[in-house]
Amino acid sequence: MKLQIDRIDQHAFTSFVNRLKLIDSFIYFKIKDGQVISTAYLPQRDAVKHHSVPFESIFQTNEVPQLNKELKVAFFDAGRIIEAFKQFEHDAIRCEIEFIENEQDLVASTFRIYNDELEITLACSEPSLGFKDLTSEQINAIFAKEEGSFQFPIDNHTINKLKSLFNLEKDETFDIKSNGQGVEVKGKTFNVIVSQNADGDGNATLYKKYLSLLDKEEYNVHVSSNKVVFDSNESETLLTISTCQTA
Repeated sequence: MKLQIDRIDQHAFTSFVNRLKLIDSFIYFKIKDGQVISTAYLPQRDAVKHHSVPFESIFQTNEVPQLNKELKVAFFDAGRIIEAFKQFEHDAIRCEIEFIENEQDLVASTFRIYNDELEITLACSEPSLGFKDLTSEQINAIFAKEEGSFQFPIDNHTINKLKSLFNLEKDETFDIKSNGQGVEVKGKTFNVIVSQNADGDGNATLYKKYLSLLDKEEYNVHVSSNKVVFDSNESETLLTISTCQTA
């Protein structure tokens, strides 16, 4: 089966890829129920990211297929995808995706992008080479926020400030604590208030490296004893990271 796209939004597609590339250079997404959906995770699933956008925000076509099977697209190297799109000087890019049908779904084999001047065919990968599909139950459990002992808002400016403070020391972890009136983040050599608004009390220890997986957005942060869920206020993006369990 071939899916013909009349126009692919270059900026929207590369932005989608760049969000996932923060987790892994292997890119895998599904087209399902009018959405482009991806769930990516680190090998131990200690960080899991879920992102979705409406199909029409990236792909414009007059013939959206109505299928009972999911459409799956995967690429081995995100950097190569970004580089391919950079070769087009104008945003009037069309696309043709060829799928191989099996019993459960349709898996992309080639992803051809072209305009009147240039044509590039990207080979697609088998999705299972990068990520295993998570069930709806698994996804709901990973991003569940009901167990949060406290929650608070945080913006991109504050996140960048924390990253700068992290560079002042070599320790791999930091502490986050709420007393119901505010939230503070503490390292070995610094202590900073990150929010004056907090709902609930509690504390957790996190690895600093995981903050680099966040996009440049504002979040509501939900903290529990075993995980922290970052829920974006600006897009349909969730990031769950595991807390550092100390003896």
